[in-house]
Amino acid sequence: MSGKPSSHLTRWLGGRHLDPLLPTIAAIALAPAVVTDDYFIDVANLALTFMVLGTAFNLLYGYVGMLSFAQVAFVGIGGYATSWLVTHTDLWQPAAFLAGGGVAALVAAAVGAVTVRLSEGAFAIITLSFTLLCAIVAAEWTSVTGGRQGMFGLPAPSLSLGSVELAADTPRSYYYLLAGFTVLALWAMQRLVKSAAGSVMIAIRDNEPLAKAQGYATNTYKLAVFTFCAFVTGLAGALHAFRLTTIDPSIFDFYLMQVMLIIVILGGAGTFWPVAYSAVLFAVLPEVLRMADEARLIVYGALLVLGLLFVPQGVGGFLRARAMNRHLRAMKGGRS
Repeated sequence: MSGKPSSHLTRWLGGRHLDPLLPTIAAIALAPAVVTDDYFIDVANLALTFMVLGTAFNLLYGYVGMLSFAQVAFVGIGGYATSWLVTHTDLWQPAAFLAGGGVAALVAAAVGAVTVRLSEGAFAIITLSFTLLCAIVAAEWTSVTGGRQGMFGLPAPSLSLGSVELAADTPRSYYYLLAGFTVLALWAMQRLVKSAAGSVMIAIRDNEPLAKAQGYATNTYKLAVFTFCAFVTGLAGALHAFRLTTIDPSIFDFYLMQVMLIIVILGGAGTFWPVAYSAVLFAVLPEVLRMADEARLIVYGALLVLGLLFVPQGVGGFLRARAMNRHLRAMKGGRS
């Protein structure tokens, strides 16, 4: 046999197909050394949040073909659940954050148990209605959510290890917390899409009746992915709320859902790293241009139209098609 064997690190990460993860980890780790201004560190925090949210939504929409408008609901559910646990109980903070993601996952499992069996259109409409319902509950359930004023003055996430107390009480220290979560989330999601289950997910997206005919329980796969993405999204929502030190019903604003949609569509639905990197672009671009929210929507809309006109398959799909064409030309050249 020829070729160099994989290193232990590469095998542990999941194979050579995960090579982009290593430079991504390096870039995330080196960012605080390059960026000295705390304002831009805070922008980097937002970029990491968008990276996780966009990639999780890509698992649903890009790999399984499920257009779920409930992702923004799970951001809010994770944020509210964690905020309530931290401010009303003595639960260990890391456990509270995990519990917040767990609450989002349990709600997703309950909603998904009914909705994943429905048509694509019905699934999208019900998840949209569910998000609107969550916004109403957050605004009216004053005893738990704080009502329209929300919950404010959230404490900085902290971790006690014996006599050592670690607190993410500055943008820079919070960046390290988000960076660790982002790397773990990207690694887990990349392992999923490159696994045998990932192949089934793509089969469901491309031709669900055929996948069923092959003996796959497609509804079970769809429910599992929906629940897993809700857990990751809920955790990201909790970290986002504590970065802002406040949470109110505006967290269910569809602006965040629009951002996730644009990230996936322009990055290339069903491609992993182009979507992850496009999330960074859409976190940095508004800050560079210093635009108001209304102006952001105009620019996002223009970019979406231009992308659909000139790169309808997204940047990732365009690069994948080019690589495939080069491979085909090389094969033809080798035969001649």
